Amino acid sequence: MMEILASIFGGLGLFFLGVKGVGAGLQSMGGRRMRRLMAGATRGPLRAAVLGLLMGALTQSSNAVTFIATSLYTAGLLPLRRALPALAWCNAGTAGLVLLATIDLRLAVLWLFGVVGCATYFGLDAGGRLKPLLGALAGLGLLFLGLATIKAGAAPLRDLPLVREILAFSGTALTPPFLIGVVITLIAQSSSTVSILAITLTALGLLGFEQTVMVVYGASLGSGLSVLLLSGNLSGSARQLALYQTLFKALGTALFLLLFWVEQQGVPLVLAATALLSHDLPERIGWLFLLFQVVTALAVAPLNGPAMALLQRLSPPGAAEALGRPRFLYDQALEHAPTALELVEREQAGLTARLPGLLGPLLEPGAEATGALPRPARLQAAAGVEQAVRHFLAELLTRDPAADSLARVVALESRNEMLTALRETVGEFAEAVEQAAARGEADPVAAPLRAMAEALHLLLLQLEEAADRLEAEDLALLRTLAADRSEMMDQLRRRIAGAEPGLAPGGHDLLFRATALFERAVWLIRRQALLLEPAATAE
Repeated sequence: MMEILASIFGGLGLFFLGVKGVGAGLQSMGGRRMRRLMAGATRGPLRAAVLGLLMGALTQSSNAVTFIATSLYTAGLLPLRRALPALAWCNAGTAGLVLLATIDLRLAVLWLFGVVGCATYFGLDAGGRLKPLLGALAGLGLLFLGLATIKAGAAPLRDLPLVREILAFSGTALTPPFLIGVVITLIAQSSSTVSILAITLTALGLLGFEQTVMVVYGASLGSGLSVLLLSGNLSGSARQLALYQTLFKALGTALFLLLFWVEQQGVPLVLAATALLSHDLPERIGWLFLLFQVVTALAVAPLNGPAMALLQRLSPPGAAEALGRPRFLYDQALEHAPTALELVEREQAGLTARLPGLLGPLLEPGAEATGALPRPARLQAAAGVEQAVRHFLAELLTRDPAADSLARVVALESRNEMLTALRETVGEFAEAVEQAAARGEADPVAAPLRAMAEALHLLLLQLEEAADRLEAEDLALLRTLAADRSEMMDQLRRRIAGAEPGLAPGGHDLLFRATALFERAVWLIRRQALLLEPAATAE
């Protein structure tokens, strides 16, 4: 029993590592070309359904497809309206495991790891361009290996005397098999595996046909609940597809339980259809599993519009997630370079306006209590927007803009890199100021660092105004204010070090780090002012 539990627990660990690896790799691949590729593969409900069917058939796990789709969705590669049909029909693809019961993911995983490992070791990554893809494939391999380990670990459950005794004890009752299907699927993480177990027990005479039907229905509900449990660490938009899969399974279970009750009243429906498809009892269960997925997918297809609205209410995007999305960029703008460049400038002005807020709470105690996001969340959100701007400009370059537009693209790329460096520097400086404040106001380092924070805050406010107005006078003033501060910082370091030889441990290191960051921030502000000058001249 301990070996079974260890296999299941270890498989879950591999599964989680795989989900993280796939997500990280796809985030790095989130360029516009990949967006167009995914858009083409899922354009229209029929294409999305076919893609979901193929993914379900290849992975043999609706859980895996759900989390792969979640990674694509959060990376911006798969819109929600196209993800829903793919998720609905991936369940039908998993019916291949029940119908064939011969698929072994371990062999495919070994081939996948072999390709990724050799490509990584021998440097076959096209100069680093394929590294995100290789990382995503490695994560995919871990995900599949985790699922295979879970299934292999749970397989001996079918031979445990306790399981057989419980099923045999239930007699002709229908509720116990249904609940057993739910519970075992929560452990095995696969409704198809549990359905195969039920077919095996039926062939042994331990379950009647109708009891096996209840196990299949319970396994479907358990599969939906397992997706919900596995997505417990997700929030906002990232949780929406997991909720959809859970609702899909729950709705399908409720629908087929209703059809089962109607059929018990003498109306031939689903079970009668399986008898027409096959007279062999195990095959009838296999066809039942397929009918469950197909009929449910057809039933929910007209409800995808209301489902999207429901998902938005059940798991709305968080404040950090909304802050991490571009406000002005959209794909259609790429068709007209001047418009696209204006939108990038507006996006960068918005990023510049966020910088003073990184220091504001340090200068106004209690500002965080107003509902503002913590600084790490704001830094991460800004990084997401900067990455979107970077991809947007890279895509614009592939469209051969005119010479004047090309010069603006290069300038905006430089400004974007400077914004990234400035955001990181201000974030590190704010952390240093916090550490100084934690040492107490009596500490010799605290007061100078607070004064530097106030000065940097004023410079960032001036940069925000200059980036918004793009007037030559504002930029000239900013260049003057952001003059070289290295001599001033050197004097400050010497004064404090000389006056306070017994400075508390860590004080000197903190002072030198903070002053170096302050110098770098001032230099970056001046560089940003110089990069804004051509735009101001154009105005």
